[in-house]
Amino acid sequence: MKNKADSQSAFLNRPLVITLFAFLAAVLLFTLGNAFAQKRQTKPNGSIAQKQNIKPHVERPDQGFWAQTNGPQGGDGIALATNSSGHVFVGTQGGGVFRSTDDGEMWTGVNNGLTATNVRALAISAEGHIFAGTFGGAFRSTDNGDSWTAVNNGLEFPLIDSLAINSSGDIFAGTVEGGGVYRSTDDGDSWTLVDNGLTNTYVAALAINSSGDVFAATFGGGAFRSTDNGDSWTALNTGVPNATFLSLTISASGHIFAGGDPLGGPVGVLRSTDNGDSWEPVNNGLNTGNGVNALLATSNGSLFAGTYGDGVFRSTDNGDNWIQIDNGLTTLFVLSLATNASGEIFAGTYFGGGIFRSMDGGDTWTEQNDGIIATDVRALAIFFPVSSRFAASASPSGARDIILAGTYGIGMFRSRDSGQSWEKINNGLPALYIRSLAAKSSGGQLFAGADFIGGAGGVYRSTDFGDSWVEVNQGVITTDVRALAVNASGHIFAGTVEGGGVYRSTDDGESWTPVNNGLNCGSILSLAISDDGHIFAGTFGCGDGVYRSADNGDSWTLANTGLTSTDVAALAISPVNGDIFAGTQSQMGEGGGMFRSTDNGETWTEQNTGFSAVDVNTVAINPIGHIFAGAAGGVFRSKNDGDRWTNASSGLLPPAGNVWALAFDSGGFAFAGTAGGGVFRSVQPTVRSIPARPYPTPHPRPTP
Repeated sequence: MKNKADSQSAFLNRPLVITLFAFLAAVLLFTLGNAFAQKRQTKPNGSIAQKQNIKPHVERPDQGFWAQTNGPQGGDGIALATNSSGHVFVGTQGGGVFRSTDDGEMWTGVNNGLTATNVRALAISAEGHIFAGTFGGAFRSTDNGDSWTAVNNGLEFPLIDSLAINSSGDIFAGTVEGGGVYRSTDDGDSWTLVDNGLTNTYVAALAINSSGDVFAATFGGGAFRSTDNGDSWTALNTGVPNATFLSLTISASGHIFAGGDPLGGPVGVLRSTDNGDSWEPVNNGLNTGNGVNALLATSNGSLFAGTYGDGVFRSTDNGDNWIQIDNGLTTLFVLSLATNASGEIFAGTYFGGGIFRSMDGGDTWTEQNDGIIATDVRALAIFFPVSSRFAASASPSGARDIILAGTYGIGMFRSRDSGQSWEKINNGLPALYIRSLAAKSSGGQLFAGADFIGGAGGVYRSTDFGDSWVEVNQGVITTDVRALAVNASGHIFAGTVEGGGVYRSTDDGESWTPVNNGLNCGSILSLAISDDGHIFAGTFGCGDGVYRSADNGDSWTLANTGLTSTDVAALAISPVNGDIFAGTQSQMGEGGGMFRSTDNGETWTEQNTGFSAVDVNTVAINPIGHIFAGAAGGVFRSKNDGDRWTNASSGLLPPAGNVWALAFDSGGFAFAGTAGGGVFRSVQPTVRSIPARPYPTPHPRPTP
């Protein structure tokens, strides 16, 4: 099994996140692009359909372009909090805040006014006011989450990672590097920086004991204590100098527990029985080499530790001994823990796992994600109905379309009703970090490309529309598959990273051959195939841009003249005129955007008039040649072959600002896979009608 860079404690490797945030490069995530493999439009009997007079749909100006579908359900449960009424709140990565009034049985998104939806921390005051710490500042709700108001006066560094409220109602906010601790004594209306003596400004966790002492756990600077309400701080690093802490909790007896991170040490849990003056490791039975992201001390004296990869551990003897309690916990990357007055335990997980609940002290867990739509959808594919040439555009999608969504962390989902409901389809699919999808034109055959995490990855095949899957790597493909494409002969091409390059299968994945002659870059992020069989490969990190093959992949030549941005995340070919579009990503904020080739890739020109995003993730083109580009910042559309672009993001919630995948169904409706918002569907079709044929998805780009 490979030790992936993003599988240890990458979620909490926040300095990298902030560096990228500061450069405004939005390079936290990447996507791959793919194009429609064929332009042919096939009748049910297999003959080539005559060219149809397809017209654009006229949209109403008074409605948004997009509406969120009902899934897939799940998300990253970064922060948890419960109020005195027993209501549970979860803050997600990109999906904002969700509330449950029935112990997690059902959740409702409560994001009115919450303009920053990467929610890192939640805290609730004695008056019931809820505070959300985000990477866009602090927000307050005085009506149980129904509405939110930004409260950032004096908060000069708005990247909040932790929150705590004392018995007097004073609020403390810990920020990532560059800030430190801010305090508000007026319910969040104003903030004051209180960092005297705080030598590390990356505050990952805050906790307050019954005496009002405030404790700050920092990322790389150990722990600090304030006995004067934050006015001054004292380092508490006896035995653990410059420790990297991720979590804090204080037991009813006043003992303090801190969770460490192996990136900077220590590993496991430390305990202080003297108000932080000294620390000792308490890890007997805590068999984890991963970070302890969450700690919870309950009123009955139990301690719970949530780890990044090994699930949950419990101690009933003040931390002296721990046992692993993962029964029913299908996702082992735990980010947050909380309890309610009934003693139920809630665990928020990463990689889309969402929320789990235990009603028996952690002995067993059940998934509780009904209503949480905060998934990271990296790939889409749609099977059109076989029995009819068209689906009426007046009916959203046509009930016979089958929509497939690949998520990053919880595998594959399918909808047969235009996104009104989704079902998880992971039978035989151990690889849950899906990056790319490609559908064959008949037989329900689908291919999924995945990252190698947890020992599984590569290419998987389904011959029954996703009901079951089999691995088809054949021991040949060993690196992450970021792009898939199928040509008119049914040959499958897989674009891989880390030096793997391109692989070809001529027998439905039963065998694979590397086809890299002339291909001097081994990181392939996007693939597209023209009607004449030319294959185009977009590369990343090599400065090469696009390669072209005219002989089914046997040899490749550079095709990048004029392509000034060479990290090509997406490729698509117009079914109207054969023009090729390349969506590129910026490098440290420079370059990026859209390029067009009108001569089969020989030359490229920048096409960014009206295109305000620089980091393009995916490109798709509908049958009348309208181009849609998904980016870090929403969706852009061109109706004139890329000469001009308009923003087509209306209706996308803030959680869905980053669009990874785009596809069209048989009714002309567009679908968008987003980061933190699941799948969105266009309110109106983008064309009046579409000849029936399957559309493979553009493929998402890798996270560095």
